[in-house]
Amino acid sequence: MFGESGEPKQRQPGRVRRNALAFTGEATLFGLGLLFASTTTVLPGFVSHLTGSAVLVGLIISLTEGAWRAPQLLFANRVANKPRKKPYLTRAGLVGRPMYLLLAIALALGVTRIPALAVALFFVLHTAMYVAMSVDTIVWWDVLAKAVPASRRGRVLGFSTALRGAISIGAGLLVARLLGDSGPGFPLAYTLCFATAGGCFLLSLVSWLFVVEPTEDVDRRRPTWMEYGRQLRGILRGSRAFRRLLAVRLLAGFNGLSLGFFALFGIERLGFASSALGVFAMVQTVSGILAGLAFARISERHGNHRIVQIATLISLTGPLIALAFVLAPDRLWKPLYNWTFLTIGVFQTAQFVGFASLNVDLAPPGQRSTYVGLFNTLSSLVIVWPAIGGWVLQRTSYATLFTVTAGCLVVAHAASWFLTPAGPTTEYERRGKPPLL
Repeated sequence: MFGESGEPKQRQPGRVRRNALAFTGEATLFGLGLLFASTTTVLPGFVSHLTGSAVLVGLIISLTEGAWRAPQLLFANRVANKPRKKPYLTRAGLVGRPMYLLLAIALALGVTRIPALAVALFFVLHTAMYVAMSVDTIVWWDVLAKAVPASRRGRVLGFSTALRGAISIGAGLLVARLLGDSGPGFPLAYTLCFATAGGCFLLSLVSWLFVVEPTEDVDRRRPTWMEYGRQLRGILRGSRAFRRLLAVRLLAGFNGLSLGFFALFGIERLGFASSALGVFAMVQTVSGILAGLAFARISERHGNHRIVQIATLISLTGPLIALAFVLAPDRLWKPLYNWTFLTIGVFQTAQFVGFASLNVDLAPPGQRSTYVGLFNTLSSLVIVWPAIGGWVLQRTSYATLFTVTAGCLVVAHAASWFLTPAGPTTEYERRGKPPLL
């Protein structure tokens, strides 16, 4: 079933090429949908327009991260013993990916006439989609690891990020026009954004259907929860590399204190027009293009740990630039503020190509679902920071918020230099040792 490298033997050049194209299409379309429902630009604008609450704006990213990350460990135990995992993503996608279409329909029917109901419906549908995505994530990475060789995985991830970014340049201009003064206005502009997002999510599911999943030998007996707990403890105690990666991710998550407020600060304090939301989204996306291309090369030549180190350093500069505009807004070149959104794009790409890829590199065959679920569930601790960021902003100021964020990211970058390198094979294969479970 497996070759010497631990890769499934069923891989054939033609099938690998088909899988690479299918994964690229799925990731590109899904990422395009996320642009039209961006948690750092479009959604904060929508919630702020309805409520004006900084806490609720911060809650967007908290619920997004929590709904996506927290359930993964539960789902990982349910799918880890399945030789074929593709159907589970398909089913979850059919449930979760139409949610923004439903929201668009509700907006078209006039739900915004009752702002409290509109906000509540938004949070319910948004959270439901991301809960379904928690199943997607576990299955997606497991199937990718089986269907595409590790030597080509970084190329697929980087190219899909770059392709999505290239298409999103035009999409960002469209978002800017929709949300700008010359656009159709509220709520029609957001209705069109959410309808487009939902359509892209469903088209990405169509691309997923073209993936051919190789089978691999797994233990068909699902462990009891007590056994599963021991397995998880074995990973945490037996893999120093996993612990270090998790620690860096948690520290880097402090950037969430400010993510939902860069756009609001630009509009409220620096005088950017509402149409700048589309420009911010486009800058964020273009930075993803460049980061995807660069990270693909870095991944293959130097390892995914280097991506994490670079991304945490760049992420640190975001709140520093924002803080500079707080302290001296009239002395700085205004377009420089776009740098804050560049750092978001780079870090989001690094989560995909760097953190997640390094975690998969560390996982032994047959345990990737567990590694992905454990890493993402424990990483869900970062979900509290955006909401706390909103509380800090209401109680203090933008200066305090950006200063605290920058200080935390200094620690995250320093910790990234203690990561264990991992090449195209697992940590255990490089050591020549069996899994410590």
